[in-house]
Amino acid sequence: MSAEPDPRMDLYYAKPQTLVKIGRRRRLNLLIAGKGEPTVIFAPGGGCTTFEWGLVQHPISAKTRTVAYDNAGFGFSDPGPLPRTASAIVNDLRVALSAKDIAPPYVLVGWSLGGLIMRLFAFRYPQEVVGMVMVDTSTEYMARRYRAAGDHKFAQARREQRARWRRTMTRAERQARTGALVPGTPEYDEFVGPPNLALTHAVEAARVAQLTSAGYYRAMRSEQANLASASSEEIVAARRALGDIPLIVLSASRFATPAGLLERQVKAYREGELAMHDAIATLSTRGQRRSVDAGHGIQLEKPGVVIAAIEEVLTVVRADSD
Repeated sequence: MSAEPDPRMDLYYAKPQTLVKIGRRRRLNLLIAGKGEPTVIFAPGGGCTTFEWGLVQHPISAKTRTVAYDNAGFGFSDPGPLPRTASAIVNDLRVALSAKDIAPPYVLVGWSLGGLIMRLFAFRYPQEVVGMVMVDTSTEYMARRYRAAGDHKFAQARREQRARWRRTMTRAERQARTGALVPGTPEYDEFVGPPNLALTHAVEAARVAQLTSAGYYRAMRSEQANLASASSEEIVAARRALGDIPLIVLSASRFATPAGLLERQVKAYREGELAMHDAIATLSTRGQRRSVDAGHGIQLEKPGVVIAAIEEVLTVVRADSD
């Protein structure tokens, strides 16, 4: 028998927490918890929300102020103007932090796409950042790594797969916009699926509301389309050394490689990913990379490892400030 959902999740994930006005008709949802400095900011992965940080944010909020947020078009945040590039996401976050008087110093924590976003934040505003934890972070120009790992046939298959995904997102957006994503339809089964029994009824309702929103699919398509182009270009243009701030890069050892690769291609893909994580660690003279026995969602599978890394960074930051 599966365990009952934790009713405490309703406190934070069934409804908006702090909706901050960041434009004439736009608000960003922030989940703010704890007190003290530095403020730890949690950036979500692509298509994800504050919920994916739940097992990590609340323990850290017992030690300092924390902020998790929903990107525009996801969770409880209003959709934003296109394109949804890394710069657009960083700008939204900074406007929201300023509106709530959440001043630096910051420790930046990013998972997957959120790691790329937090690096752009640190590159552009290094004077505000005192520490970082990258959790199985995405890397710039990921498509190039796919091509480097495979042969011509594989590269062509990847292009076709991305084209199918874009068409799927477009179709889902159209279905949501016209109100066709309703229970009992094939479209609902495809894009929403069965109830998640690990969630309370209220949090499940919030999940369904997101997955039946046209803004969600529009934002998802734009974020992913720009990951390998405009967002990567922004990261490369802004890249700089980050001095001696404590920086920990956590890499998943259970690797989610693209399907259809030969053994030699898997090896090349894996080595390329870890090499890029190693390069991120060298941004600071006190940077280090660690492998974690987990899949991509380290903060969900091994939250204690992520908590320990953040606590380690906080300890160094506070020692440096004494």
